[in-house]
Amino acid sequence: TSLGHDLRTPLTAIRGAIGTLRANGDALDAATRADLLLAAEEETQRLTRYLSNILDMVRIENRQITPKREVVDLTDAVQAAVRRAERDGTRRIVISGAPDLLAPRLDPTLLDQVLGNLLDNALKFSGAAGAVGVRTAREGPEYVIVVEDDGAGIPPEDLHRVFDPFHRATRTDRIAAGTGLGLSICRGLVQAMGGRIAAESPISPDGRGTRITLRFPA
Repeated sequence: TSLGHDLRTPLTAIRGAIGTLRANGDALDAATRADLLLAAEEETQRLTRYLSNILDMVRIENRQITPKREVVDLTDAVQAAVRRAERDGTRRIVISGAPDLLAPRLDPTLLDQVLGNLLDNALKFSGAAGAVGVRTAREGPEYVIVVEDDGAGIPPEDLHRVFDPFHRATRTDRIAAGTGLGLSICRGLVQAMGGRIAAESPISPDGRGTRITLRFPA
């Protein structure tokens, strides 16, 4: 049901935009045509992300992911993911923590995918005016990456299920669309690299905010 709904929604928008252009394109002004083309392009990108998530989930469940083992500069990795998440220029993500953290035995591509998913989630669920931060640290035998937002948070009854495939917290369903696979994929990729992932919410006295913590062995 979840997949059917989330795949039909962008397809319907794409079909509507193309149908309008086909039927009335010559009668539309340039700005309207550009808006319709942009809508079709954005929905195509959204559909591509959904399908990519589905394929990633299949690969994880069938143990088809073999991580590389390379020394990764966590500071560089976080900065690269943040630059990409900020690409539309409307939001800023605060980075803090220890500089020049080298973490051995991680796959840079998989780590980048995890950070991208977490930052996209944090931006999406914190709202247009919300704050998002990323912190890196060395804590004993582990390297830690923390992504926080000040959004509505996750209801207590949903917290233990946020990493389950297709699960979406009830409080966030009305904020943004999605398949509910992002955090499940993050968990699979983190575990494949030998790490752990955990969620906390709320993280502020007013009952808001979510914190996702990644831990990798040194």
